[in-house]
Amino acid sequence: MTEAPGLAPFAAIAAEPAIWLVLIAWGFAEAIVAPVVPDVLIGILVLAAPWQLAPLLSAAIVGGVGGAAAFWRLRRVRPDIVARILASQPGLGRPGLTEAQERLRRRGVVKGFAQIGPGLPVKACLAALATIDPKRPVIEVMALALLNRLARLAPVAIAFAFLHPVALAADWGAATIAAVYTAGWALFYGSYWTLRDPRRRG
Repeated sequence: MTEAPGLAPFAAIAAEPAIWLVLIAWGFAEAIVAPVVPDVLIGILVLAAPWQLAPLLSAAIVGGVGGAAAFWRLRRVRPDIVARILASQPGLGRPGLTEAQERLRRRGVVKGFAQIGPGLPVKACLAALATIDPKRPVIEVMALALLNRLARLAPVAIAFAFLHPVALAADWGAATIAAVYTAGWALFYGSYWTLRDPRRRG
């Protein structure tokens, strides 16, 4: 388990059990209202400490599945809140929700939820499922959310873990690594939300 000085602070954070709670909470919130996926945090941690990949990824997935169950319950008891949450999401809008419904109808529910890489947020898939099959048991919804989180988070986390040797060779300081990493994700999300702006798609 080789560590470069610049990676050491992030490796230390990755080894703290408290970070699991952070990722559980982040995964839970992202399934309901938060617009940023927890791999933004997982990435830099597994880049520094790839041996922590399994617990970090598991924590985010557990949170996401729990958040999906809460979303499913919330849309039954307070559909008005769910509607406001979905309306507030950057890069989603009515076109995004329609796209999610079409995806599930075209590919089927299982394949529709198994989304690899950036795309529709899990909350959009859940909202689409609520329209198509509103009485689906929550345990099945949780299984679909588990599939979604695995397909969405695992490839990104694994890719960052495999970049560990590159990060070692770069020998950047912690501040440089954090700045480059933050700028990269900011550019990614800024571009992603801009391109998916509902105003661009009618």
